[in-house]
Amino acid sequence: MHKTLHNSLLLALFSAISLYADSSDTQSISLDALTVSASPVHEHEAFEVPAQVDTINSTEITQKSTASLGKILEDIPGVNNIATGSQSGKPVIRGMSGERVKIVSNGSATDFQTYGIRHLANIDPFFAQNIEVVRGAQGVLYGSDALGGVVNVISPKLLSTSDDSVVYKGELAGEYNTNNNEWMSGIKAQIAKGKFGLNVGVSKREADNYKTASSPVYKSGDPAGTLPLFSGELPYTNFENTSAFIALGYIDEWGEVSLQHTYWQSYQNFLGHLKDLTPVSSAGQDLSNNETQLKGEIFAGEWIIKPMISHTINTREAATNTPYEIMDSVKGTDAYVDLDVDRTDAKLAFIHPTFAIFDGEIGIEWYDKDQTLNSGKLSPSAKEKGLGLYIFEEADIGEWIFQGGLRYSKIKIDAPTDGNNAPFVASGIFDASNNSKKFSAIAGSIGATYKLNTNFNIAVNISRGFRAPSIFELYAGGVHGGVQAYQLGNPNLKEEISLGGDIALRYKDEKTKASITLYHTYIDNYIFLQNTGNSVTVGSMVLPEMKNEQTDATMQGIEFAFDTMLSKKTRATGTFEIIKGRDTKNNRSLPLIPANNLKLAIYQNLGNLAAMQDSTLFVDYKYVDDQQVGGTYEPFAQYNNTPFGTADTQSYSLWGVGYTSDIDIFEHKPQLSIKISNLFDKEYRDFLDTYKGYALGMGRNISFSLRVPFES
Repeated sequence: MHKTLHNSLLLALFSAISLYADSSDTQSISLDALTVSASPVHEHEAFEVPAQVDTINSTEITQKSTASLGKILEDIPGVNNIATGSQSGKPVIRGMSGERVKIVSNGSATDFQTYGIRHLANIDPFFAQNIEVVRGAQGVLYGSDALGGVVNVISPKLLSTSDDSVVYKGELAGEYNTNNNEWMSGIKAQIAKGKFGLNVGVSKREADNYKTASSPVYKSGDPAGTLPLFSGELPYTNFENTSAFIALGYIDEWGEVSLQHTYWQSYQNFLGHLKDLTPVSSAGQDLSNNETQLKGEIFAGEWIIKPMISHTINTREAATNTPYEIMDSVKGTDAYVDLDVDRTDAKLAFIHPTFAIFDGEIGIEWYDKDQTLNSGKLSPSAKEKGLGLYIFEEADIGEWIFQGGLRYSKIKIDAPTDGNNAPFVASGIFDASNNSKKFSAIAGSIGATYKLNTNFNIAVNISRGFRAPSIFELYAGGVHGGVQAYQLGNPNLKEEISLGGDIALRYKDEKTKASITLYHTYIDNYIFLQNTGNSVTVGSMVLPEMKNEQTDATMQGIEFAFDTMLSKKTRATGTFEIIKGRDTKNNRSLPLIPANNLKLAIYQNLGNLAAMQDSTLFVDYKYVDDQQVGGTYEPFAQYNNTPFGTADTQSYSLWGVGYTSDIDIFEHKPQLSIKISNLFDKEYRDFLDTYKGYALGMGRNISFSLRVPFES
């Protein structure tokens, strides 16, 4: 009855605001941003290219009021979020996550030790001009790890002027979330004097523990059930992030060159529990990332030369069962993991002049990665080198756009058997017979878009992707405090090979955009983390043992999305996803497959309300179907066999309401956004929430976002 009343009230509100429509200020569907991630050769809207591409712009990023990359992207069809509170969110594309989703910064590979389920991208979305998501294997342009898709975080372009004048623009931003007292403040700016451009930015985000809906909790001696172990305010879910960037460039008729450095640092806690069910920080973390990129685009007659080199220094320090506030107290012990990654990437690409009907890019890429284990026993010291050669071609012929390409890649990984790696050898995880591995593969793709008429087109893609096992998947051996498991690598792993295809029907006019996509992917040697059923006792913890294994798999699904103007001031959007992942060797579901889901939103423009201009009220709705683990081998499956919590999840619905407007108080109007999420403070567990086994999802939250633009 209570649920029915809530739904009835919200449906009534949907209906009421859709009937309110002023006859003035007609809105229309905005044009898609030009995509760069799926076509390095020509500028295209996402509607035109064969690949399935969606773009989130900087305004939408700020309105999300979160640093979680997965949360920002989860409204894209086919994209979901592996969440751990509000501080960690990893994007899932078509059921693939972790190292099968390649996250790149301005087209350059990032390396943030993403092997853990809770390991987040070391990127502050606030600095991005756009974030492009390409669904489906993108091995031709992006190499290994792009098996499921690519997330390209794109920085603002450098400004320039035709004379020696000075121009600038930027914004001040502030955010606040009531649930966990999370606040963010930041500033970013673009400045130009003649041909020189400068971009700068800094941000700070800090949050206390988050709160779930109020719920009874399990207490020792209670009958077995699904009550959570923790509810209300969840301890050890706080965090603090600091980010900054600076970019300097020169733009002239011959092309442009730029140098950019980005700094990211985060302290984080993750809630866990001991054998006696006492809450504990499963791992306090001190993470940092320094990324430097030097890139150019040089016009040489009919050729364009695009050199790029990037250098990343990534550090991960984590203390098992110790919050970050006091983690220095256990530094140097076995409970303290200290891992450094020093990586250099280089790329030289050439866009060639038109040859017959083809325009294209040929390129060579190389990287050198040095991982150093300073202390702890989770992942060993190792070196990794990679080389790739590729060609990508495009032909635009009448109503057709054709794209295709090939890439050859080879990767070598070496883990020494001495020094800090000696305990791995002594434990039998690897030895001199298997501590050096070589992988090579050919990736390819071919796709076409055909314009059926003014409004419809159809896009088809066939792609072959690959992914080499990571250092962690091959050679890990130790306590992974963040997920409270004892994890083992497997030196016998082979490279993953995928063969997949998708077909999409798209529609677009002045009022509506819509698409429906069907895809099916086969994956040979699919790597997954299997719960072996064994337990390892470490101090006061009894941890499940998990080992990397391989099988063959398929992924298939349907994605539907629409964005339409119902009237002159009323807009509706929605996405719908059905997804299925199967372990074909063992005839069971794959682990961590998102539940089927539906998302709807309606936006009503209210016009000008005194100083509040272009005011818009919106209501959104999210339905997530129930989902079951693939079997006892799946991570977190152990919570189906505890007297509390669950690994399987029930269906749930969440409602939200919000308001946006421009405030007419300055020449450049500040932009306000207010959003109430989980409006009815509903108890729920999401299948991809890593806390689902012992805690509920986030309760009601009110977020406030204010952006104050400025420019000369």
